[in-house]
Amino acid sequence: MLCLDEATVCKPVVDREKLFYETCPDSLQQFVPKYYGVVSVQLIQEGDYVTLSATSPNNYDPKPSDALKRLRFRKNGSIEMEGVSSAIFDDEAVLGEGMISVNPWVIKCHREYISRLLQDQERPLNFIVLENLTWRFSLPCILDLKMGTRQHGDNDSLAKRQSKMVKVITTTSAKLGVRLCGMQVYQASSGRFLCRNKLYGRKLSTVGFRSAVRNFLHDGTRLRTDALPPLIRRLEELHDRLSRLESLRLYTTSLLLLYEGHHSVTSEAVNGRASEQTAAEMRGHRANSMDRTNDSLKVAQDYRTRSTSCSKERNPFRRVEMVSEEPLTDVRIIDFAHSTHRSIDDAVLYSGPDSGFLFGLDNVIQLLKSILTDSQ
Repeated sequence: MLCLDEATVCKPVVDREKLFYETCPDSLQQFVPKYYGVVSVQLIQEGDYVTLSATSPNNYDPKPSDALKRLRFRKNGSIEMEGVSSAIFDDEAVLGEGMISVNPWVIKCHREYISRLLQDQERPLNFIVLENLTWRFSLPCILDLKMGTRQHGDNDSLAKRQSKMVKVITTTSAKLGVRLCGMQVYQASSGRFLCRNKLYGRKLSTVGFRSAVRNFLHDGTRLRTDALPPLIRRLEELHDRLSRLESLRLYTTSLLLLYEGHHSVTSEAVNGRASEQTAAEMRGHRANSMDRTNDSLKVAQDYRTRSTSCSKERNPFRRVEMVSEEPLTDVRIIDFAHSTHRSIDDAVLYSGPDSGFLFGLDNVIQLLKSILTDSQ
């Protein structure tokens, strides 16, 4: 993904996903990213480098983005990052990189994507512009869960269906209705992020999955039980709303659980559903307007400027007193390329709620409740 500024992400257009955002049921709106429309991205080759640029959607004014790092793409597939700081991400399972300065999965995905763009430059580059769910967080801890007992859409080929069914049967998706697809959690003990990817999640047993979720809630020094009540409440509200949606099917979607890794940032300080203006002021931004023409696209990364201070001292937050207020949290559903509901007018019209998704959601809620109970 790319981004216009720190508050947005841009994904290549998939017609069904675009249609889903445009017709999303009202009761589900607060559980999906905000949708701002479509932009056309231009690929420009300058010497040995590749540059991407776009014009912002008419209904969105980009924000100053000094907090984001720019990546420079070379035609040979390598990536250079401006202002590289010391390593704060830890994932030895990806690319053999070990400790690096950005989330390793970001580098892997961008290398592959830019390579495809260079091979097929005649195809139009259209992207949907969505809310970046992590932008209000200083040190975002993120759990990406692939939901449901069915992972294929109605229009998938037979080969694709079989491949996805194998992944369900051989992972926790079959027994729990959910599997780990990605994770990053800030470790206060080391001042770094611990990362896990979808390949790690596919290997987990049901016991291993439960252990991994508990690890997501542990910062290396303590279990973040303060994040559990608001996460559980929001998941229960989502469950209630999904139970009332008769024709909705969320095949291949992901459920994102987010909480603030910086102990001193709470929901009282920055409410997760506050206005973008208020959040911008909290982060020290000026409300200057931005030129809408040829806004440079930057790489969307799951950390902010303040997180780079981790490299300056081993544990920059060790003097911060623990607070009793609930931390900033969020729960959202993403990735709707295979989703359907009554307003999309598909050949197949389902009745009743999405039992596969709800089964997985039930198990997530019960797991979080058990972690909270065991900690008391």
